[in-house]
Amino acid sequence: MLVPNIGDLEVRRGSRVEAVPRVSVVIPAFRARPEQPDYLEETLESIRSQSYGKVEIVIVDDGSPVPIAPARTDDLVIVRQPNTGPGGARNVGSVIAHGLLIAFLDADDRWRQGKLEKQVALHDRRPELVLSATDFVHFDEKGMLDPPAWRTNKPAGEDVTFERLFFENCLPCSSTMMPRAALMKTPGMNRHRRMGEDYGLWLRLAMQGPVGFVNEPLIEHRVHPDSLMQQQSREGSIEKREREVYEEFLAEHPELREKPYVRDTMARLDHEDGWTRLQRREWPEARRLMLRSLRGNPRKPKVWIDLARAVLRVRVA
Repeated sequence: MLVPNIGDLEVRRGSRVEAVPRVSVVIPAFRARPEQPDYLEETLESIRSQSYGKVEIVIVDDGSPVPIAPARTDDLVIVRQPNTGPGGARNVGSVIAHGLLIAFLDADDRWRQGKLEKQVALHDRRPELVLSATDFVHFDEKGMLDPPAWRTNKPAGEDVTFERLFFENCLPCSSTMMPRAALMKTPGMNRHRRMGEDYGLWLRLAMQGPVGFVNEPLIEHRVHPDSLMQQQSREGSIEKREREVYEEFLAEHPELREKPYVRDTMARLDHEDGWTRLQRREWPEARRLMLRSLRGNPRKPKVWIDLARAVLRVRVA
């Protein structure tokens, strides 16, 4: 069940909201304090400047202490609810939305020109898709950033296999689009998670059918210290949260546990967690995790090197 009590929500529809939208854009928004940077106007402008029409914009104010107040509201659906986190906010927006296709966009990210047009065209050409995404770039207050090394493993071509998607979350949330009908067959995003809530949904959707990919950077993902990803990175809890998402999903699909791609994924997680322990100089735990990673997948030279570092207590940055 995506939303428990939809009738209790405060919903305001602007006078110029698209009456028969093909796409509904759902934006979860939360502003904790007045001095916190507000990027929402840039986000909205990136939607309004799209070449594709018939778009409904749904903003879910997730119980912000400082209420969300866009400069222009006539073309917006604005929902205010008690705080549930981004997953719960996206669930609410998706239920209220009228579009046949649901697109997610975070309140600090931006879309590039042509994003909606190209992605809708993909769904029109391939109606069997239950989910699609596009490539992305990072940026901060200084401008565009070089892509991180792991982006060399981004999806190639127009299809994302289930094995590829399971290995790591390669679909940025702000680039995703899905048929509303497919989304409503799932329980939605986990309302209790503050990280990985989107990934659990991607996996559940991918159990229904194929996932598509537009291999072009059509979104700009903002890097800033207030983001949930940056907060959890500082806490060192990313691997733990990711592991929880997998365990929750595999509890629903125990038949997948012995698949080779599941073992490879768990080995990747152990290695990444072990690397974090290396950085903290937690030598015994780093050794344990590196060894467990190698038991899952002994074919990774980097893990052997990091195991040696843990044994020899070599400091890493």
